Amino acid sequence: MIGYLLAILSSLFFGIYIIPKKIVKLDTKHYLFYMSLGFVAISLIAYLISLLTGNNNEPLFNPILLLVCLRGLSWFVASNLFLISIDKIGMSRSTQYKNLKGPFGVLLTLIFLSEFKVTNVSFVLLAALLTFFSALLFTIKKDNTKKVDKTGIIYACIASLFLSVNALIQKFVTNCGFIYTQQLYQSITIMLASYIYVLIKEKNVKNLQIISLKNKMLSLLGGVLYYFATYFNTLSYKSLPASIAFTIINMSGIWSVLIGILIFKEIDFKKNYKRIILGIILLIISIFALLFGKN
Repeated sequence: MIGYLLAILSSLFFGIYIIPKKIVKLDTKHYLFYMSLGFVAISLIAYLISLLTGNNNEPLFNPILLLVCLRGLSWFVASNLFLISIDKIGMSRSTQYKNLKGPFGVLLTLIFLSEFKVTNVSFVLLAALLTFFSALLFTIKKDNTKKVDKTGIIYACIASLFLSVNALIQKFVTNCGFIYTQQLYQSITIMLASYIYVLIKEKNVKNLQIISLKNKMLSLLGGVLYYFATYFNTLSYKSLPASIAFTIINMSGIWSVLIGILIFKEIDFKKNYKRIILGIILLIISIFALLFGKN
């Protein structure tokens, strides 16, 4: 049961960590850099605390951790695409298509980690299918004259592919016994990738320096929130097959829809309440289906 609770808690943080991006309205590459700084800071603090409290016996250098660097790069690409998608079609819509990482991730873990041995595949596939149809229900036009930007949908779908690879690596490395070190390696990789990306695109880092303190702090907060999302995600992998935990974490779609509708007014609830409620119901049913997914 603890694994399910950790996965649900992770989904909550995955649902809220992108709120700062909606508030600051920064360019994606600038936001990602400062977000990654927040991620590095909290990862380093958690790593040091784990050492001081005797809860960390993980080696700091191990060949397996090279995979975490690959994980960090895949997350960096996915996040760029996902945040651009949010700017184009909104938080509530883009999250649903990003959540297609569920079906892709389930497929990868069943194949490469042989999780079909401990997982009832039929229930997992049912949950993945329900998640997909839920995403379709949230493809709603903001008004009658403005079409939903299809490039935003494409970006979110491609992001889901990279995130499924990210989840596969995360589960494998977690199975090898790395938690705090994994977080540290991933955060540093993302920070370096973000900095290099800014240099390549802008030839300098002057624009990073002129960002207001408020926007910097909100971006850092995004990194801190993301740390807890991925930390609880990693802990859930210790108790559950990734194919189950990964799909439960798709509950982030529920939180994102509620935030997008209630706070950012991305979708007119009164006009589209039937589709919104049905979409949320499908997501909830997919979670309950997974309660029967572990053999």
